[in-house]
Amino acid sequence: MNDPGRKTILWVIATLALAMLPQLVSMPLAVALIAVAPLAWRIGSERSGWKPLPALVRHGATIAGLAILFVSYGDLAGRRAAVSLLSVMLSLKMIECYRIRDARLVVSFSLFLCATQFLFGQGILMPVYGGVTVILALVTLTQLQRSEAWSHEGPAPAVRASITSEIGFSLRLLALAVPICMALFILFPRLANPLWGIPDTTLDSKTGLSDSMSPGSIQDLFMDDSPAFRVEFAGAIPSTDQLYWRGPVFWRFDGRTWEGSFYFKNIEATSVPDLSGNTWEYSVQLEPNERNWLFALDYPATTPPDTRLTLDYQLIRSQPVIQLTPYSIVSSPDFVDMPELTGPLRLQALDLPEGRNPRTQQLIRQWRRETPGDKAFIQRVLQHFNNEPFRYSLNAPFLGVHSVDDFLFDTRTGFCEHYASSFAVMMRMAGIPARIVTGYQGGWFNALGDYLLVRQSDAHAWTEVWLQGSGWTRVDPTAAVSPQRVESGSLSALGTPRHVLDYAWVRGVRNSVDIVQQRWNDWVIKYGAGQQARLFAPLGLGEMTPPMLVGVLAVAILVFSAVVFPIVMRIKGPSSKDPVQKTWQKFLKRLRLAGYRARPSDGAMELADSASRFLPAVSGPIHEIADLYNRSRYAMEPPPLAQFKQAVRVFRPNKNRA
Repeated sequence: MNDPGRKTILWVIATLALAMLPQLVSMPLAVALIAVAPLAWRIGSERSGWKPLPALVRHGATIAGLAILFVSYGDLAGRRAAVSLLSVMLSLKMIECYRIRDARLVVSFSLFLCATQFLFGQGILMPVYGGVTVILALVTLTQLQRSEAWSHEGPAPAVRASITSEIGFSLRLLALAVPICMALFILFPRLANPLWGIPDTTLDSKTGLSDSMSPGSIQDLFMDDSPAFRVEFAGAIPSTDQLYWRGPVFWRFDGRTWEGSFYFKNIEATSVPDLSGNTWEYSVQLEPNERNWLFALDYPATTPPDTRLTLDYQLIRSQPVIQLTPYSIVSSPDFVDMPELTGPLRLQALDLPEGRNPRTQQLIRQWRRETPGDKAFIQRVLQHFNNEPFRYSLNAPFLGVHSVDDFLFDTRTGFCEHYASSFAVMMRMAGIPARIVTGYQGGWFNALGDYLLVRQSDAHAWTEVWLQGSGWTRVDPTAAVSPQRVESGSLSALGTPRHVLDYAWVRGVRNSVDIVQQRWNDWVIKYGAGQQARLFAPLGLGEMTPPMLVGVLAVAILVFSAVVFPIVMRIKGPSSKDPVQKTWQKFLKRLRLAGYRARPSDGAMELADSASRFLPAVSGPIHEIADLYNRSRYAMEPPPLAQFKQAVRVFRPNKNRA
């Protein structure tokens, strides 16, 4: 069978489990269970000596795993589904992994599985995760090689290799690869545009804001503290209540869900803000979100490359954001958005589904008769939110068919999307054009890096109403209920922590430490063709062309190989000497220090006779040690190892030499 053995197979399981771990935490529960179950069974099998599963059971488990994958993901076209398929298949392989060849295959594919995690994140912890996985895989492959070397001779002999020495050996091997990897990273020619990319059909589109908004959609992001983007301002940073980062704009409402309009997404803005007035200039470092939109303060006066500005002032890219995307932009807060509202636009900004929210309609008709002016009516609605017992909370009750009625008259508890949606519906009922804008509000200033960090938990929704002479005007009804949400940020709006570690000082430490990730993004993730071409400019070489970079890379590899090859030849793995042989070698070393050198052909007793003639004063201890060595090696009942070690330890031929 060429079985790798219990100890080694546990190393294989550990390697696969570590490679699978990041994917495992993002899998649907059913898929995670089918991925973990084979590993758990194999561990139990090794501990309890269970027999291998019949072929029928193995084939049935494979079919069940595929069925669960299809039910959970719908298809296998997405990245998550494809990587989950690889994880499940490797895990199922463990229930039939009883040969060294199969074990080596699992370890090798575990390295590939580890590499797939870089499709989902390229943060500074990812190289640490990759390095640990590679080291564990190297240790496992060493164990497999040792088992295979002794497969025809019986069990491999006990060796002095501890976990520390095994890891140390793997670290030395990995350290040799680091310089050449750095040379390849820095010098291998990079294209301004990659030859290939990830097809849109494989994207999961599960990061950050969605292209629609319904009750609870933004509320779910409040628990996510992952960075959305970072911003560096050229001048002073605007106050927190001005930091509304504009994203998707929604016009269509079906009674529960707000969605964007195809018309507004595909018609470009008719006018652009003037750069001569009050402006904000800043650079954004947008994290991958697999969406087509960028974020900017109101109102974008410049457009980043490969991006268009829509009629409702969204920044839409032609390709999804699947990698760290930096862009610079200028915004003009004093710009008047659409001073004249045409008939078709007005109709769409007033459209509501029929037969919904009758109680709200009755209330609005009464208020509209009492308050005919648009601005006064808006203030009255905001005062209603402020004066009545409305609550800003994550625990919003479920809303029925008449969602606005339920919210305004019954639950009165909700998150920003509840207030923005209800306010927009009330405006439309009153004949005031309204739309929903989603994005982020606020941010945390990192003084160490002089930039603003905006997290997913800063996601927000607000309303824009059209007023004669003012155009589209931002109104945030959440501020009427919870002013601290706008003034101090999203996390200050709730009176209780979200989880056990959600305290201000913990958030402060985490936000400060983010500078490490920001520097990693600047120095590693953003490293591209432009930076590479200017790499040798300080040396007076100007911009390097791809052929020049290839030449420098070849020279670097040759020099590195010439220096490292002798070192590689000297690296030894963990010692294979058993304790008896190690003690005997110590005895021979002490004889050499006393001037006696044994011949390689001498047996133990021949050596004892020869050494005794050379060192007659210690003849007795020499023969005693030789006898203990022979008995330890060949006797049916060898003496205790401690006795042999003690005899060598007290042997001092220099002191007793005549």
